[in-house]
Amino acid sequence: MEQKERDNIVRWDGARRGWYEVYYLKWNDAASRTAYWVRYTLTSPLPGVAAPYCELWGIFFDAADPAKNFAVKERFPIDKLAWDRDRFRVGIAEAELLQNSCHARIADAEKGNALEWDIRFDSATPSFHHFPHQKMYELAFPKTKVLSPHQHAKFSGRVAANGREIAFSNAPGQQTHIWGTKHALRWAWGHCNSFREDPEAVWEGLDSQIKLGPVKSPHLNLFYLKHRGRDYLFNSVARLFTNRSRWELGRWSFAAKNRELRIAGEVSCNYKDMVAVTYTDPDGEKLWCNNSKVAAIRLTLFGPDGSRRGELTSDRGSAAEFVDRRTYPEVPVRI
Repeated sequence: MEQKERDNIVRWDGARRGWYEVYYLKWNDAASRTAYWVRYTLTSPLPGVAAPYCELWGIFFDAADPAKNFAVKERFPIDKLAWDRDRFRVGIAEAELLQNSCHARIADAEKGNALEWDIRFDSATPSFHHFPHQKMYELAFPKTKVLSPHQHAKFSGRVAANGREIAFSNAPGQQTHIWGTKHALRWAWGHCNSFREDPEAVWEGLDSQIKLGPVKSPHLNLFYLKHRGRDYLFNSVARLFTNRSRWELGRWSFAAKNRELRIAGEVSCNYKDMVAVTYTDPDGEKLWCNNSKVAAIRLTLFGPDGSRRGELTSDRGSAAEFVDRRTYPEVPVRI
């Protein structure tokens, strides 16, 4: 296997309790003005909380008519989960996720929502490891691990969203693998690879707080930018504390720098363009993700001497999510 495929292999041993694992894929189709977020997940709660289970999630965004946004989810007993060790394959009931393709169908008869997809995707770049040191993936801390085998992917295929058939080709997106024992306390996250000025540019950012015993950590901020074929990392241990970030529901401003580049940016989205969904930790605690895949982003780039080097923008092509241990009345919870 190539390293990208090894990075996707399931980390769960099939028995451990107090564990969760997520594979998510998201992409934007400019032609139909739609965006998608699908998840293949497993959760093995702590003993006494619940029996292990796996889930399929599908979230649909319509930039032209947000009233058509919806989310749908199906839960299955853990014996409906299958995976391989000699190649990357995750099966949940009749759905399947492979290294370069996936398919599934989820329906909620009560709410009248259904999402079906059959897609292919690939990327030319290696996996992106969000953390600066490999030991952070091997040790117990941090409690959540994240990497993106397909950080700048192109998606092609077909989707059926509540009966609407949509075919697309070379839609920009991302596939990421997350695993661990506990979600962060709260966070803001974003990713964009559909910039007007440089279609091959990629940005990702994360502002998170975690619990350190009885207290909250400072905001830990990491950022990444690929622009004009060059990678700029703002994720060293020191940068986690010195990068600047401030967010509230629907709006996030930030700044980061290294020896080569400084970036200042803002991500924003309307409440109507967001879908709220419920996450559950392996210990049973809840948190709520307010997510949009049609957010706006503006990045301004500066050289080390402060000279302005340009701008990257996307009006409705950025992902943005705001996750907290409480709900926000502005964004109704869908699932």
